[in-house]
Amino acid sequence: MQAGDNAELIELGAVTAEELHAAAARKRAEVGVVAVIPGHSSLYVIRGPRAERRGARAVRVEFNGVDLPELLARTPREEFFARVKELRLTARYLGFRGGFAYLDGWPEEWAMPRRPTSRPVKRGTFAVAGNVAGFYPVDSPGGWNLLGHTDEHLEHAIAAGDVLRIEPVAYELVSSPLATRVVAPDYGNLAHGRPVGGPFDDVAAKVATSAVRGGVELLECAMIGPRVRFVRDAVLAWCTPDLSLRVERVRAGEERTFGKIEGGLRAYLAIGDEEGEAITIARGDRHVIDAIAGPHETGIRELHCEVTPQLDRVGIRLRPLERVTAPATLKSVGMQCGTVQLHPDGSVVVMGPDHPVTGGYLQPMTVITSERWKLAQLMPGERVLLRAQLPGV
Repeated sequence: MQAGDNAELIELGAVTAEELHAAAARKRAEVGVVAVIPGHSSLYVIRGPRAERRGARAVRVEFNGVDLPELLARTPREEFFARVKELRLTARYLGFRGGFAYLDGWPEEWAMPRRPTSRPVKRGTFAVAGNVAGFYPVDSPGGWNLLGHTDEHLEHAIAAGDVLRIEPVAYELVSSPLATRVVAPDYGNLAHGRPVGGPFDDVAAKVATSAVRGGVELLECAMIGPRVRFVRDAVLAWCTPDLSLRVERVRAGEERTFGKIEGGLRAYLAIGDEEGEAITIARGDRHVIDAIAGPHETGIRELHCEVTPQLDRVGIRLRPLERVTAPATLKSVGMQCGTVQLHPDGSVVVMGPDHPVTGGYLQPMTVITSERWKLAQLMPGERVLLRAQLPGV
């Protein structure tokens, strides 16, 4: 059964757990398959281009540590930021607590002697002692020099021999009511029950990121933009729901404030080292959303709905304007961004990029990939038409 334009739902019938996972393994080995989600007795198979593998793992670091000024007193700030992102740090061995990795590759001229007394250190702190660097994977005492912080979960996440590269953050958020840092979608997350992620409005995100290059950071902002202070020179690109683009060079220490978002729910702020080549894309009517019927056959081809205030990156709850019904119990099957669920109470939920991996509700249609951006821009009270064509039509 087709599930949108990039997936299919395969019902296996009465199978054991061993048979279910053996079938999943065979599907994963097929060319073009990026993810297979086992359900109770089904496989949800997603196809698309595979992500490129990178040699060194990137770790995003905000350099705001209490001991950083001591290092910058003998190294110009811009030189430090330009050079640190070129480093490759190798985990020589593990020790201490939580799989603390002792990293080779920190420049000798940036060496800093260990502090005479330990002090409380927060998890995720990036620090150096001598010419060895490391990330504190858990809250613990420590006597190293504290240079920055990452929000990545690194407890037992680094193995001896792993190579890391530092991505220095160009900004700090002074105020960010509804801002989310987004990275590229990762279908490998599904194997661990985590969402694929990525930007909700992939079109606006593409326009924003095209305008900058070099160490690009992307923020997804809902309803209101953030207030940002820049810690080093950078280029910003602010893309609004109508794909209007503002590109600006900023200096270290400057602040920028982005106000209320108009014409839709989400805007995107991309920050990079240099100006890129901005692309132009035309928008369509976001209140008419095309889908493909299924994977469950219901005979429903159109859903006229009102958007409720219950919406976020997990999903959008809609109130149908006509009565629709659905069974109360179904075996759980896989889902993706754009999956449309019909609940027994008559409500409709359309899944966003942070959706649950599986669900036990009827799926009458699946939004096609090129239309998902429209979901991201829906606002409470708006009327929307979900219209489905038959698979292959």
